[in-house]
Amino acid sequence: MHNNPQRVAWTVLIVAFALFLVLALALPFGMRTLLVNSTRGQRANIALGAGSVYVTRPSVGVPEALFDTMENLLPGVRFETQNASRAALSFSPPDNRSILGTVQLYGDTEATLLELNTPRFQFSERTHRISLSLTRGRLRASVALGVERPVTMIVHTPQAKIMLERPGSYSVEVRENQSLVAVRAGSASVSAQGKSTLLEPEERTTVNTGSVPAGVLRGERNLIENGSFSAPLTDGWTTFQNRQRSDESAGTVEVKVQQGRAAIHLNRRGLSWAEVGIRQELGLDVRDFQELRLHLATWLTFQNLRNCGSLGSECPLIVKVDYQDTAGNGHEWLQGFFYLGSDSSPIPLRCVTCGPPTGNHLQIPLGRWYLYDSPDLLSLFATAGSPPAIINSISFYASGHNFESYLTDVELQAVE
Repeated sequence: MHNNPQRVAWTVLIVAFALFLVLALALPFGMRTLLVNSTRGQRANIALGAGSVYVTRPSVGVPEALFDTMENLLPGVRFETQNASRAALSFSPPDNRSILGTVQLYGDTEATLLELNTPRFQFSERTHRISLSLTRGRLRASVALGVERPVTMIVHTPQAKIMLERPGSYSVEVRENQSLVAVRAGSASVSAQGKSTLLEPEERTTVNTGSVPAGVLRGERNLIENGSFSAPLTDGWTTFQNRQRSDESAGTVEVKVQQGRAAIHLNRRGLSWAEVGIRQELGLDVRDFQELRLHLATWLTFQNLRNCGSLGSECPLIVKVDYQDTAGNGHEWLQGFFYLGSDSSPIPLRCVTCGPPTGNHLQIPLGRWYLYDSPDLLSLFATAGSPPAIINSISFYASGHNFESYLTDVELQAVE
């Protein structure tokens, strides 16, 4: 080769050209891949709902009791709730306070944050990713509406991987050797042992340890139409307004997006009494049902009467179930929610003009989503001496002088 300079020259040129082609292709492609996959961490906060909740941050290494809120949580943080405790996780992108999703942790639950990533650059087509593991207990996840970039939330359990890729509401529970997944609204893919099951609204599945998903199951159904308010309010609901003085505001009831959720907004300012709300007529025979439980999510913004007023009937949110017992008598069950409390004995904690089975109203946090799950209403009504036969209607309303509240994720879950 040393005796053939022309061959050496051509070899150098060819090698140089090949390197040029490799670099010309690899550098832009590699740079694009780097930019597309580059991410930033999200904001994650946890707020105490009730009871005792412990947070173990990697930087601290020991459990810390949660007293109100804890912000700017990082992947690796572990949560543990005691019996009957609750806490709410919320996730936001790094550059603003909009909500990407929320997770409600119920009692006797252990969970860990695994991933909180948002694409660094706007042109990236990757989704916001939120990943956590649920070791035991139960959580309820909500993927937000109205987010410009799609959100992917992943829940890992000892038995399965659950991907939530559409706005909606989902329930995941881990028992001894089993995971239970239910879709209230949205769509979820449940994978285990190389097989996946797609769940649509009002569908559920179970996954046993070492087994594939059990397929699409039913047996539990929601009796409420348009409880997530994703359809027009006229689908399933009628609105009502009552007021003491015709020259004052009657209040408003409308669908708005609150912290990433479509919700009913109940709002009124005035001097005298008024109430606004929605009602759904049901007319359902429940004598063959085994269980009947109410679920809802509410956000209280304002009230001016402490507790729920002097008669316990003026809350910023009240749910009322009208039903008929097996003897044909009519009854009402009320459950109120308020945040502005009082220890003064003249102000009751329950509706004083209502009969059983109505109990104490619930004092809940201000300016925060609160998830409510009722006891079994069939047992509750029967224990009060009025076993139900027909559920006539269900109403949600705000009552008082000045109030503002939100309501969504309304479900009346029946087990047949």
